[in-house]
Amino acid sequence: MQLIKNFLIIAADFLKKSLLLCNLDSKESKGYISLVSMIRFLPFTRVVVPFSLGRTIRGTSFNANFTEDPYGKLCMDIFKGEDDKVIFENLLNAFKIEKDLNASDIVKLKNHNLMNYPAWAVVMPWEKQSIKEKFENYPHTFYKNRSNNNLIFDDNSRLSIIETMYSSESIKSKINQMKKLYLSIKNNGLKKNNDLPKINIMIDSNEWRWFMGDAGNHRSYICACCDYKLFEGRIASIINKNKISSWPNVKNGTYSIKDAEKIFDNYFDGSNVLRGVV
Repeated sequence: MQLIKNFLIIAADFLKKSLLLCNLDSKESKGYISLVSMIRFLPFTRVVVPFSLGRTIRGTSFNANFTEDPYGKLCMDIFKGEDDKVIFENLLNAFKIEKDLNASDIVKLKNHNLMNYPAWAVVMPWEKQSIKEKFENYPHTFYKNRSNNNLIFDDNSRLSIIETMYSSESIKSKINQMKKLYLSIKNNGLKKNNDLPKINIMIDSNEWRWFMGDAGNHRSYICACCDYKLFEGRIASIINKNKISSWPNVKNGTYSIKDAEKIFDNYFDGSNVLRGVV
């Protein structure tokens, strides 16, 4: 099944490239939908998008509010050559603030469905995973991801992993990962391969924006810091505002339509941080 899926993705990429559909037209580059946009925005295919329309995974504009995202700030500190102590303290402050927040605080809503969950368990209205599933599964995901980035855990118990999430060692691991990739891109440029960053397309009437998915985030921060104008990614999903009532975490009652709309609008505007740091 995976082999068939890979073949279809490669075939779709080839077709889009052959028809010159990977690059946006002038109307799309300004944030508007054109007649062929739905072909360009075919899920799982390559697309080249402008940073001017992009949002970090945490919902802030790469252009206007980049350093409001703690990892945008981290990347910019590294780019500017800040002292290691300053870099650490800046990210530490973000971790300290978040440690005592709940999921409702993170999305800046008085949502009773989220208040009983920690900040790291927050889910967006359009995501397939429920907050209960995220709460159960994320510590294992965090353990696997950070272990691959040289973070040492006392053990692999759930309690130990959660305690490690906001630790100094966790912060150092994230800083080292960003530094390592920054130096690689600075010295060697971006590697060209099929393992592209994942991006999500948001549509509101006749306008669109994009934001980062769950893969390739460090590349997006670094490219933004280095003043790249364009970003190549693979489309993970299309999030259309007019389908808000069918979004998974609206249908299951986690979010009201009003709250879901507010989160969507914030992402679309790029105005607020709406995800946690761990």
